[in-house]
Amino acid sequence: MDDPSIFDLHYVLSSCATMSPDEEEELRAARPTLNLLNVKYEVSEKVGPWWKGACFRRSKSKTVLRDFTAQFRGGEIVAILGSSGSGKTSLLDVIACRTSGKVSGKVYYNNYECTKEVIKQYGAYVMQADRLFPNLTVRETLQYAAFLRLPGRTTSQEIESKVNKVIQEMGLKNVAESKIGGTVNRGISGGERRRVTIAIQLLQDPKILMLDEPTTGLDSYTARYLVSNLADIAHNSGKLVILTIHQPRSELFKLFDMVCIMSMGEQVFLGKSSELVDYFGQIGHPCPTFANPLDHYIDLASVDRRNHESEFDSATRVKALVQTFSMSEIHNETLNMVMEETMKPSTRRTLVLFYKPRPPNIFRIINALVGRMMVNLGRDRTIYISRLFLLSLFVPFICAFLGHMKTNQESIQDRVGLMYQSLSVPPYVAILNGVALFPPMRDMYYRETRDGLYGTVAFMIAYVLHIVPFTLFASFIFSIIVYWVTGLYPEWQRFGIYYAVVFVLHLVGEIMTVGCMGVFQNAQIANSTITLILTASLLFSSGLLRSLESMIEIFHWAAWFTIHKYSTEVLVANEFHGSNFTCATGPGAAPCQFRTGDEYLEAFYPDAIDNFYRNFGAIAGFILSFLTVTIIAFKIRGIPNLN
Repeated sequence: MDDPSIFDLHYVLSSCATMSPDEEEELRAARPTLNLLNVKYEVSEKVGPWWKGACFRRSKSKTVLRDFTAQFRGGEIVAILGSSGSGKTSLLDVIACRTSGKVSGKVYYNNYECTKEVIKQYGAYVMQADRLFPNLTVRETLQYAAFLRLPGRTTSQEIESKVNKVIQEMGLKNVAESKIGGTVNRGISGGERRRVTIAIQLLQDPKILMLDEPTTGLDSYTARYLVSNLADIAHNSGKLVILTIHQPRSELFKLFDMVCIMSMGEQVFLGKSSELVDYFGQIGHPCPTFANPLDHYIDLASVDRRNHESEFDSATRVKALVQTFSMSEIHNETLNMVMEETMKPSTRRTLVLFYKPRPPNIFRIINALVGRMMVNLGRDRTIYISRLFLLSLFVPFICAFLGHMKTNQESIQDRVGLMYQSLSVPPYVAILNGVALFPPMRDMYYRETRDGLYGTVAFMIAYVLHIVPFTLFASFIFSIIVYWVTGLYPEWQRFGIYYAVVFVLHLVGEIMTVGCMGVFQNAQIANSTITLILTASLLFSSGLLRSLESMIEIFHWAAWFTIHKYSTEVLVANEFHGSNFTCATGPGAAPCQFRTGDEYLEAFYPDAIDNFYRNFGAIAGFILSFLTVTIIAFKIRGIPNLN
């Protein structure tokens, strides 16, 4: 009979129902075993200059891992060593199911083939760069992460207990109430920030902890303290800790249980750290006295590309080292163990309670995301004030330029100019806010989405909810001063309509900016792109600078898909409908073109009154439309590797 699926709920429940308490305890205590059998990883890269485009550039296949076989067991800390480009990070990507190319061979966790679901439940991947909000404390950072990572039924008390546990494990008790800090406002140290990143992954109590270059940027003492901390976690909890490192110090050597040295995607050595020096000594490469064995053998396994001669010699040496190890007793022993392990039939012990815990519901996720954004923003005075009052900085210029408008013929042009400013300023200010404040949140989204915590929809809803209160306030301050100081139609109901249009434009401007930054990683390119789009939209669809009737036919059709067409008609109808304008008399007086605002509307916006509610509804609909487009843009762009 074939083995049942690891996600066969009936099998899991029936197995659990027939186990004694001792068997269940033994099952939970089973240490993880990770077997890799003949793993090969190929990626495709484009050859040639970028301007040839995807259709004209030749694709080239590159092998970044070749015939990698290994067995790692729980309770060990494993160091993957090698120079840059040796395949260290690619190996972690294969284990974590984060590859972007073709993988052959097998990766088994407790005798079951590794999948994204298995790794999500039992593994954790700590990337090289720290992505943390600078204004949150260490404890708050872990608490919000726990709300996103722990199962949906986890109570607040259980979350608090879990947070306290990882704080203790990672030695963060003394800085638990300190802010993370950033480049301007100093907070905790770099080593402490690294430990916070690791603590976030430990919240889910993973069986396998993978870390990519965790000691990068740390001094020797901090690096040793961190690796020692990880070794304690592996030895005391039975977890399997795998880390990559390219410049190991001598004091780290004795902390590793196993060492793997890689070069050009192949194994030069894989075995116990105590066997490293003896192995290389036996094959004719003894370690010099007083030299760091790790540094010495990484150099030995590296390719020197300074010139063709040195590259050829070093590549020949590395090839010989790889071939020697492939025929060594250590490698054959590992291969036999992996083959024997993977041929075993699956049992309840190797199953290790494969089940998929119920994740947090969408409301808890959104609540945690919004709360974290608000706390981080509220503690930064510069960002907070910018959110509230940046739009208001344009008010003095508008009021000083226009003053209190009269009701003569000249004031018609003044009102048209004010409508143009009311349509252009709010979205442009929103661009400034979005470009300056969104990138750190986008990076956090990429990191947490790659960990499978939430999707694009939840993130975008949370982001919009967190900016809405600030957009409402900023739009209100701008609207109430501009509207009454400049002397627009004196009616509170019409002020409410004016305020609503300004609010929607301000909100839509930031949503569009966020969508553009979902496509372009560079904030300045996103800024220029969205500014160009908004400027073009305002020019050919508003009719404020040039009448719509005089524009070419294609602009007439394009205008129907822009928010400025509908918002312009709402604003001019709101202001001119029912207005009266005086005409000067006497020699030299300006011609009397429009005695009423309705005459102006009939001349330039004949359908504005009849379509008022349709236009207003269309404006509101653009919020949902642009939010949907933004979500689609993020999904199409995918999750780039920020490591």
